[in-house]
Amino acid sequence: MKKFESIHLDRDSNTPLYIQIYEGIVKLIKQNILKPGEKLPPIRKMASELKVNTVTIVNAYKLLEKEGYAVSRVGSGTFIKSSVKESAKYSLKNDRDYEGKKVKFDFATASVSPDYFPVDIFKDALNRVLDREGGYAFAYNESPGYLPLRESLQEYLYREYNIETSVDAVNVVSGAQQGIDIISKALLDFGDVVYVESPTYPGAVDAFKSRGAKIIEIPIKDDGIDLDDFYSKLRSKPPKLFYTMPNFQNPTGFSYSEQKKKELIALSKNYGFFIIEDDHMNDLFYVEKPVPLKSYDDDNRVFYIKSFSKILMPGLRLGFLLAPPDFSEKIAEVKYFSDIASSGLNQRVLDLMIREKTFYEHVKRIRQIFSAKWEIMKESLQKYIDPKATFTVPQGGLFFWVFLPQGYYAMNLYANALKKGIFIMPGDYFFTDNRPSRCFRLSIAQVPKEKVEEGVKLLSNIISDFLKEFSSYPIKKSSYSPLL
Repeated sequence: MKKFESIHLDRDSNTPLYIQIYEGIVKLIKQNILKPGEKLPPIRKMASELKVNTVTIVNAYKLLEKEGYAVSRVGSGTFIKSSVKESAKYSLKNDRDYEGKKVKFDFATASVSPDYFPVDIFKDALNRVLDREGGYAFAYNESPGYLPLRESLQEYLYREYNIETSVDAVNVVSGAQQGIDIISKALLDFGDVVYVESPTYPGAVDAFKSRGAKIIEIPIKDDGIDLDDFYSKLRSKPPKLFYTMPNFQNPTGFSYSEQKKKELIALSKNYGFFIIEDDHMNDLFYVEKPVPLKSYDDDNRVFYIKSFSKILMPGLRLGFLLAPPDFSEKIAEVKYFSDIASSGLNQRVLDLMIREKTFYEHVKRIRQIFSAKWEIMKESLQKYIDPKATFTVPQGGLFFWVFLPQGYYAMNLYANALKKGIFIMPGDYFFTDNRPSRCFRLSIAQVPKEKVEEGVKLLSNIISDFLKEFSSYPIKKSSYSPLL
């Protein structure tokens, strides 16, 4: 620890302590006192040496990673990078690949297990499409999509959500991610402001950043965004776009109240911004069928994106985008230059499934399956989880959002859980700056129903041990705490 004696903290300074520690370590790296590949002291040991709490060290190390000076290796610690420009070799995917078959309970993955794919239904529809159309099934479609499917989707919107729209407004896309990307390319210029929920889906943030947009986070509560914070930021700098998942939000599982949905539509009119509504799993409701934000849109302020990945098969890469009339032509143009058109064969198969109602039968079956898993997950968390931790109970979807007590860091728990064969998703990855979070997401997408309780019980024991391990290091109020 002698190398770190040169780090002197000014506790009266306006500069947060974690920044001072970060700057001190960077100075040691540039002076070549800390060598490439050298391991930084464990968090608790460093906190004790500098007489700060563990969260301060976590934030300092996290900033070193963000700026490219260090890399965190699960189960091993934090190391000085061999090159500041070196790309991070350790990610959640790497961890999972590294652990391989050691992962017994996958509570991290958001995609549904292949065990639930409607293979027989799809195969029957596929064969019938090929018998009916032969080689023509593989021909190019119009860029907005196969017309009969767009007509089926028009009927679907009215049947399910009482949304009336023209066929021309329906654009078939290769998944929700492409839909977000197309809207970004069609609407955003460099420097435009985009509001997002905090936490949120990182794929959307990446799409907005690729257009040079400025991202502003709006905290989300259990009934929707924090409207006080939203109002405050609107008065300062209204956005061009607001990206939202108003029902069963990813990662929190929160859903907007009817009042907040209506108020959001009214604000979009008053301040002149547009809304991207990402409907990633409205079909998976377990209490009450949700109403899309688009259902309240009487002034064409909402771009509505619907993905079929969670309820059909992710590899189909099919979804659709409902655009305001003034943007239909531009959306079609951007889609054309992205990939010309989505798979014509897959579109024909989905169209047949919708028309013959096998699609609706499958959705009903999937909802029943996941409703049972949701119930077990809810009851297991209520039964086993340490009382110091809290969690959300979503009304649908796949995700439960768990809160550790203030001062504890979900990434550390993630490492402990992975060693025991449990895969969770730390909350860091759902904030635009990947800041340290005490929260993590649990998904019911992959774990079989009969293993949910066992997995939750094991995870709960890991959480309890984790909280006890750090209990001798009380977290005191400091100049910095993670924003959640």
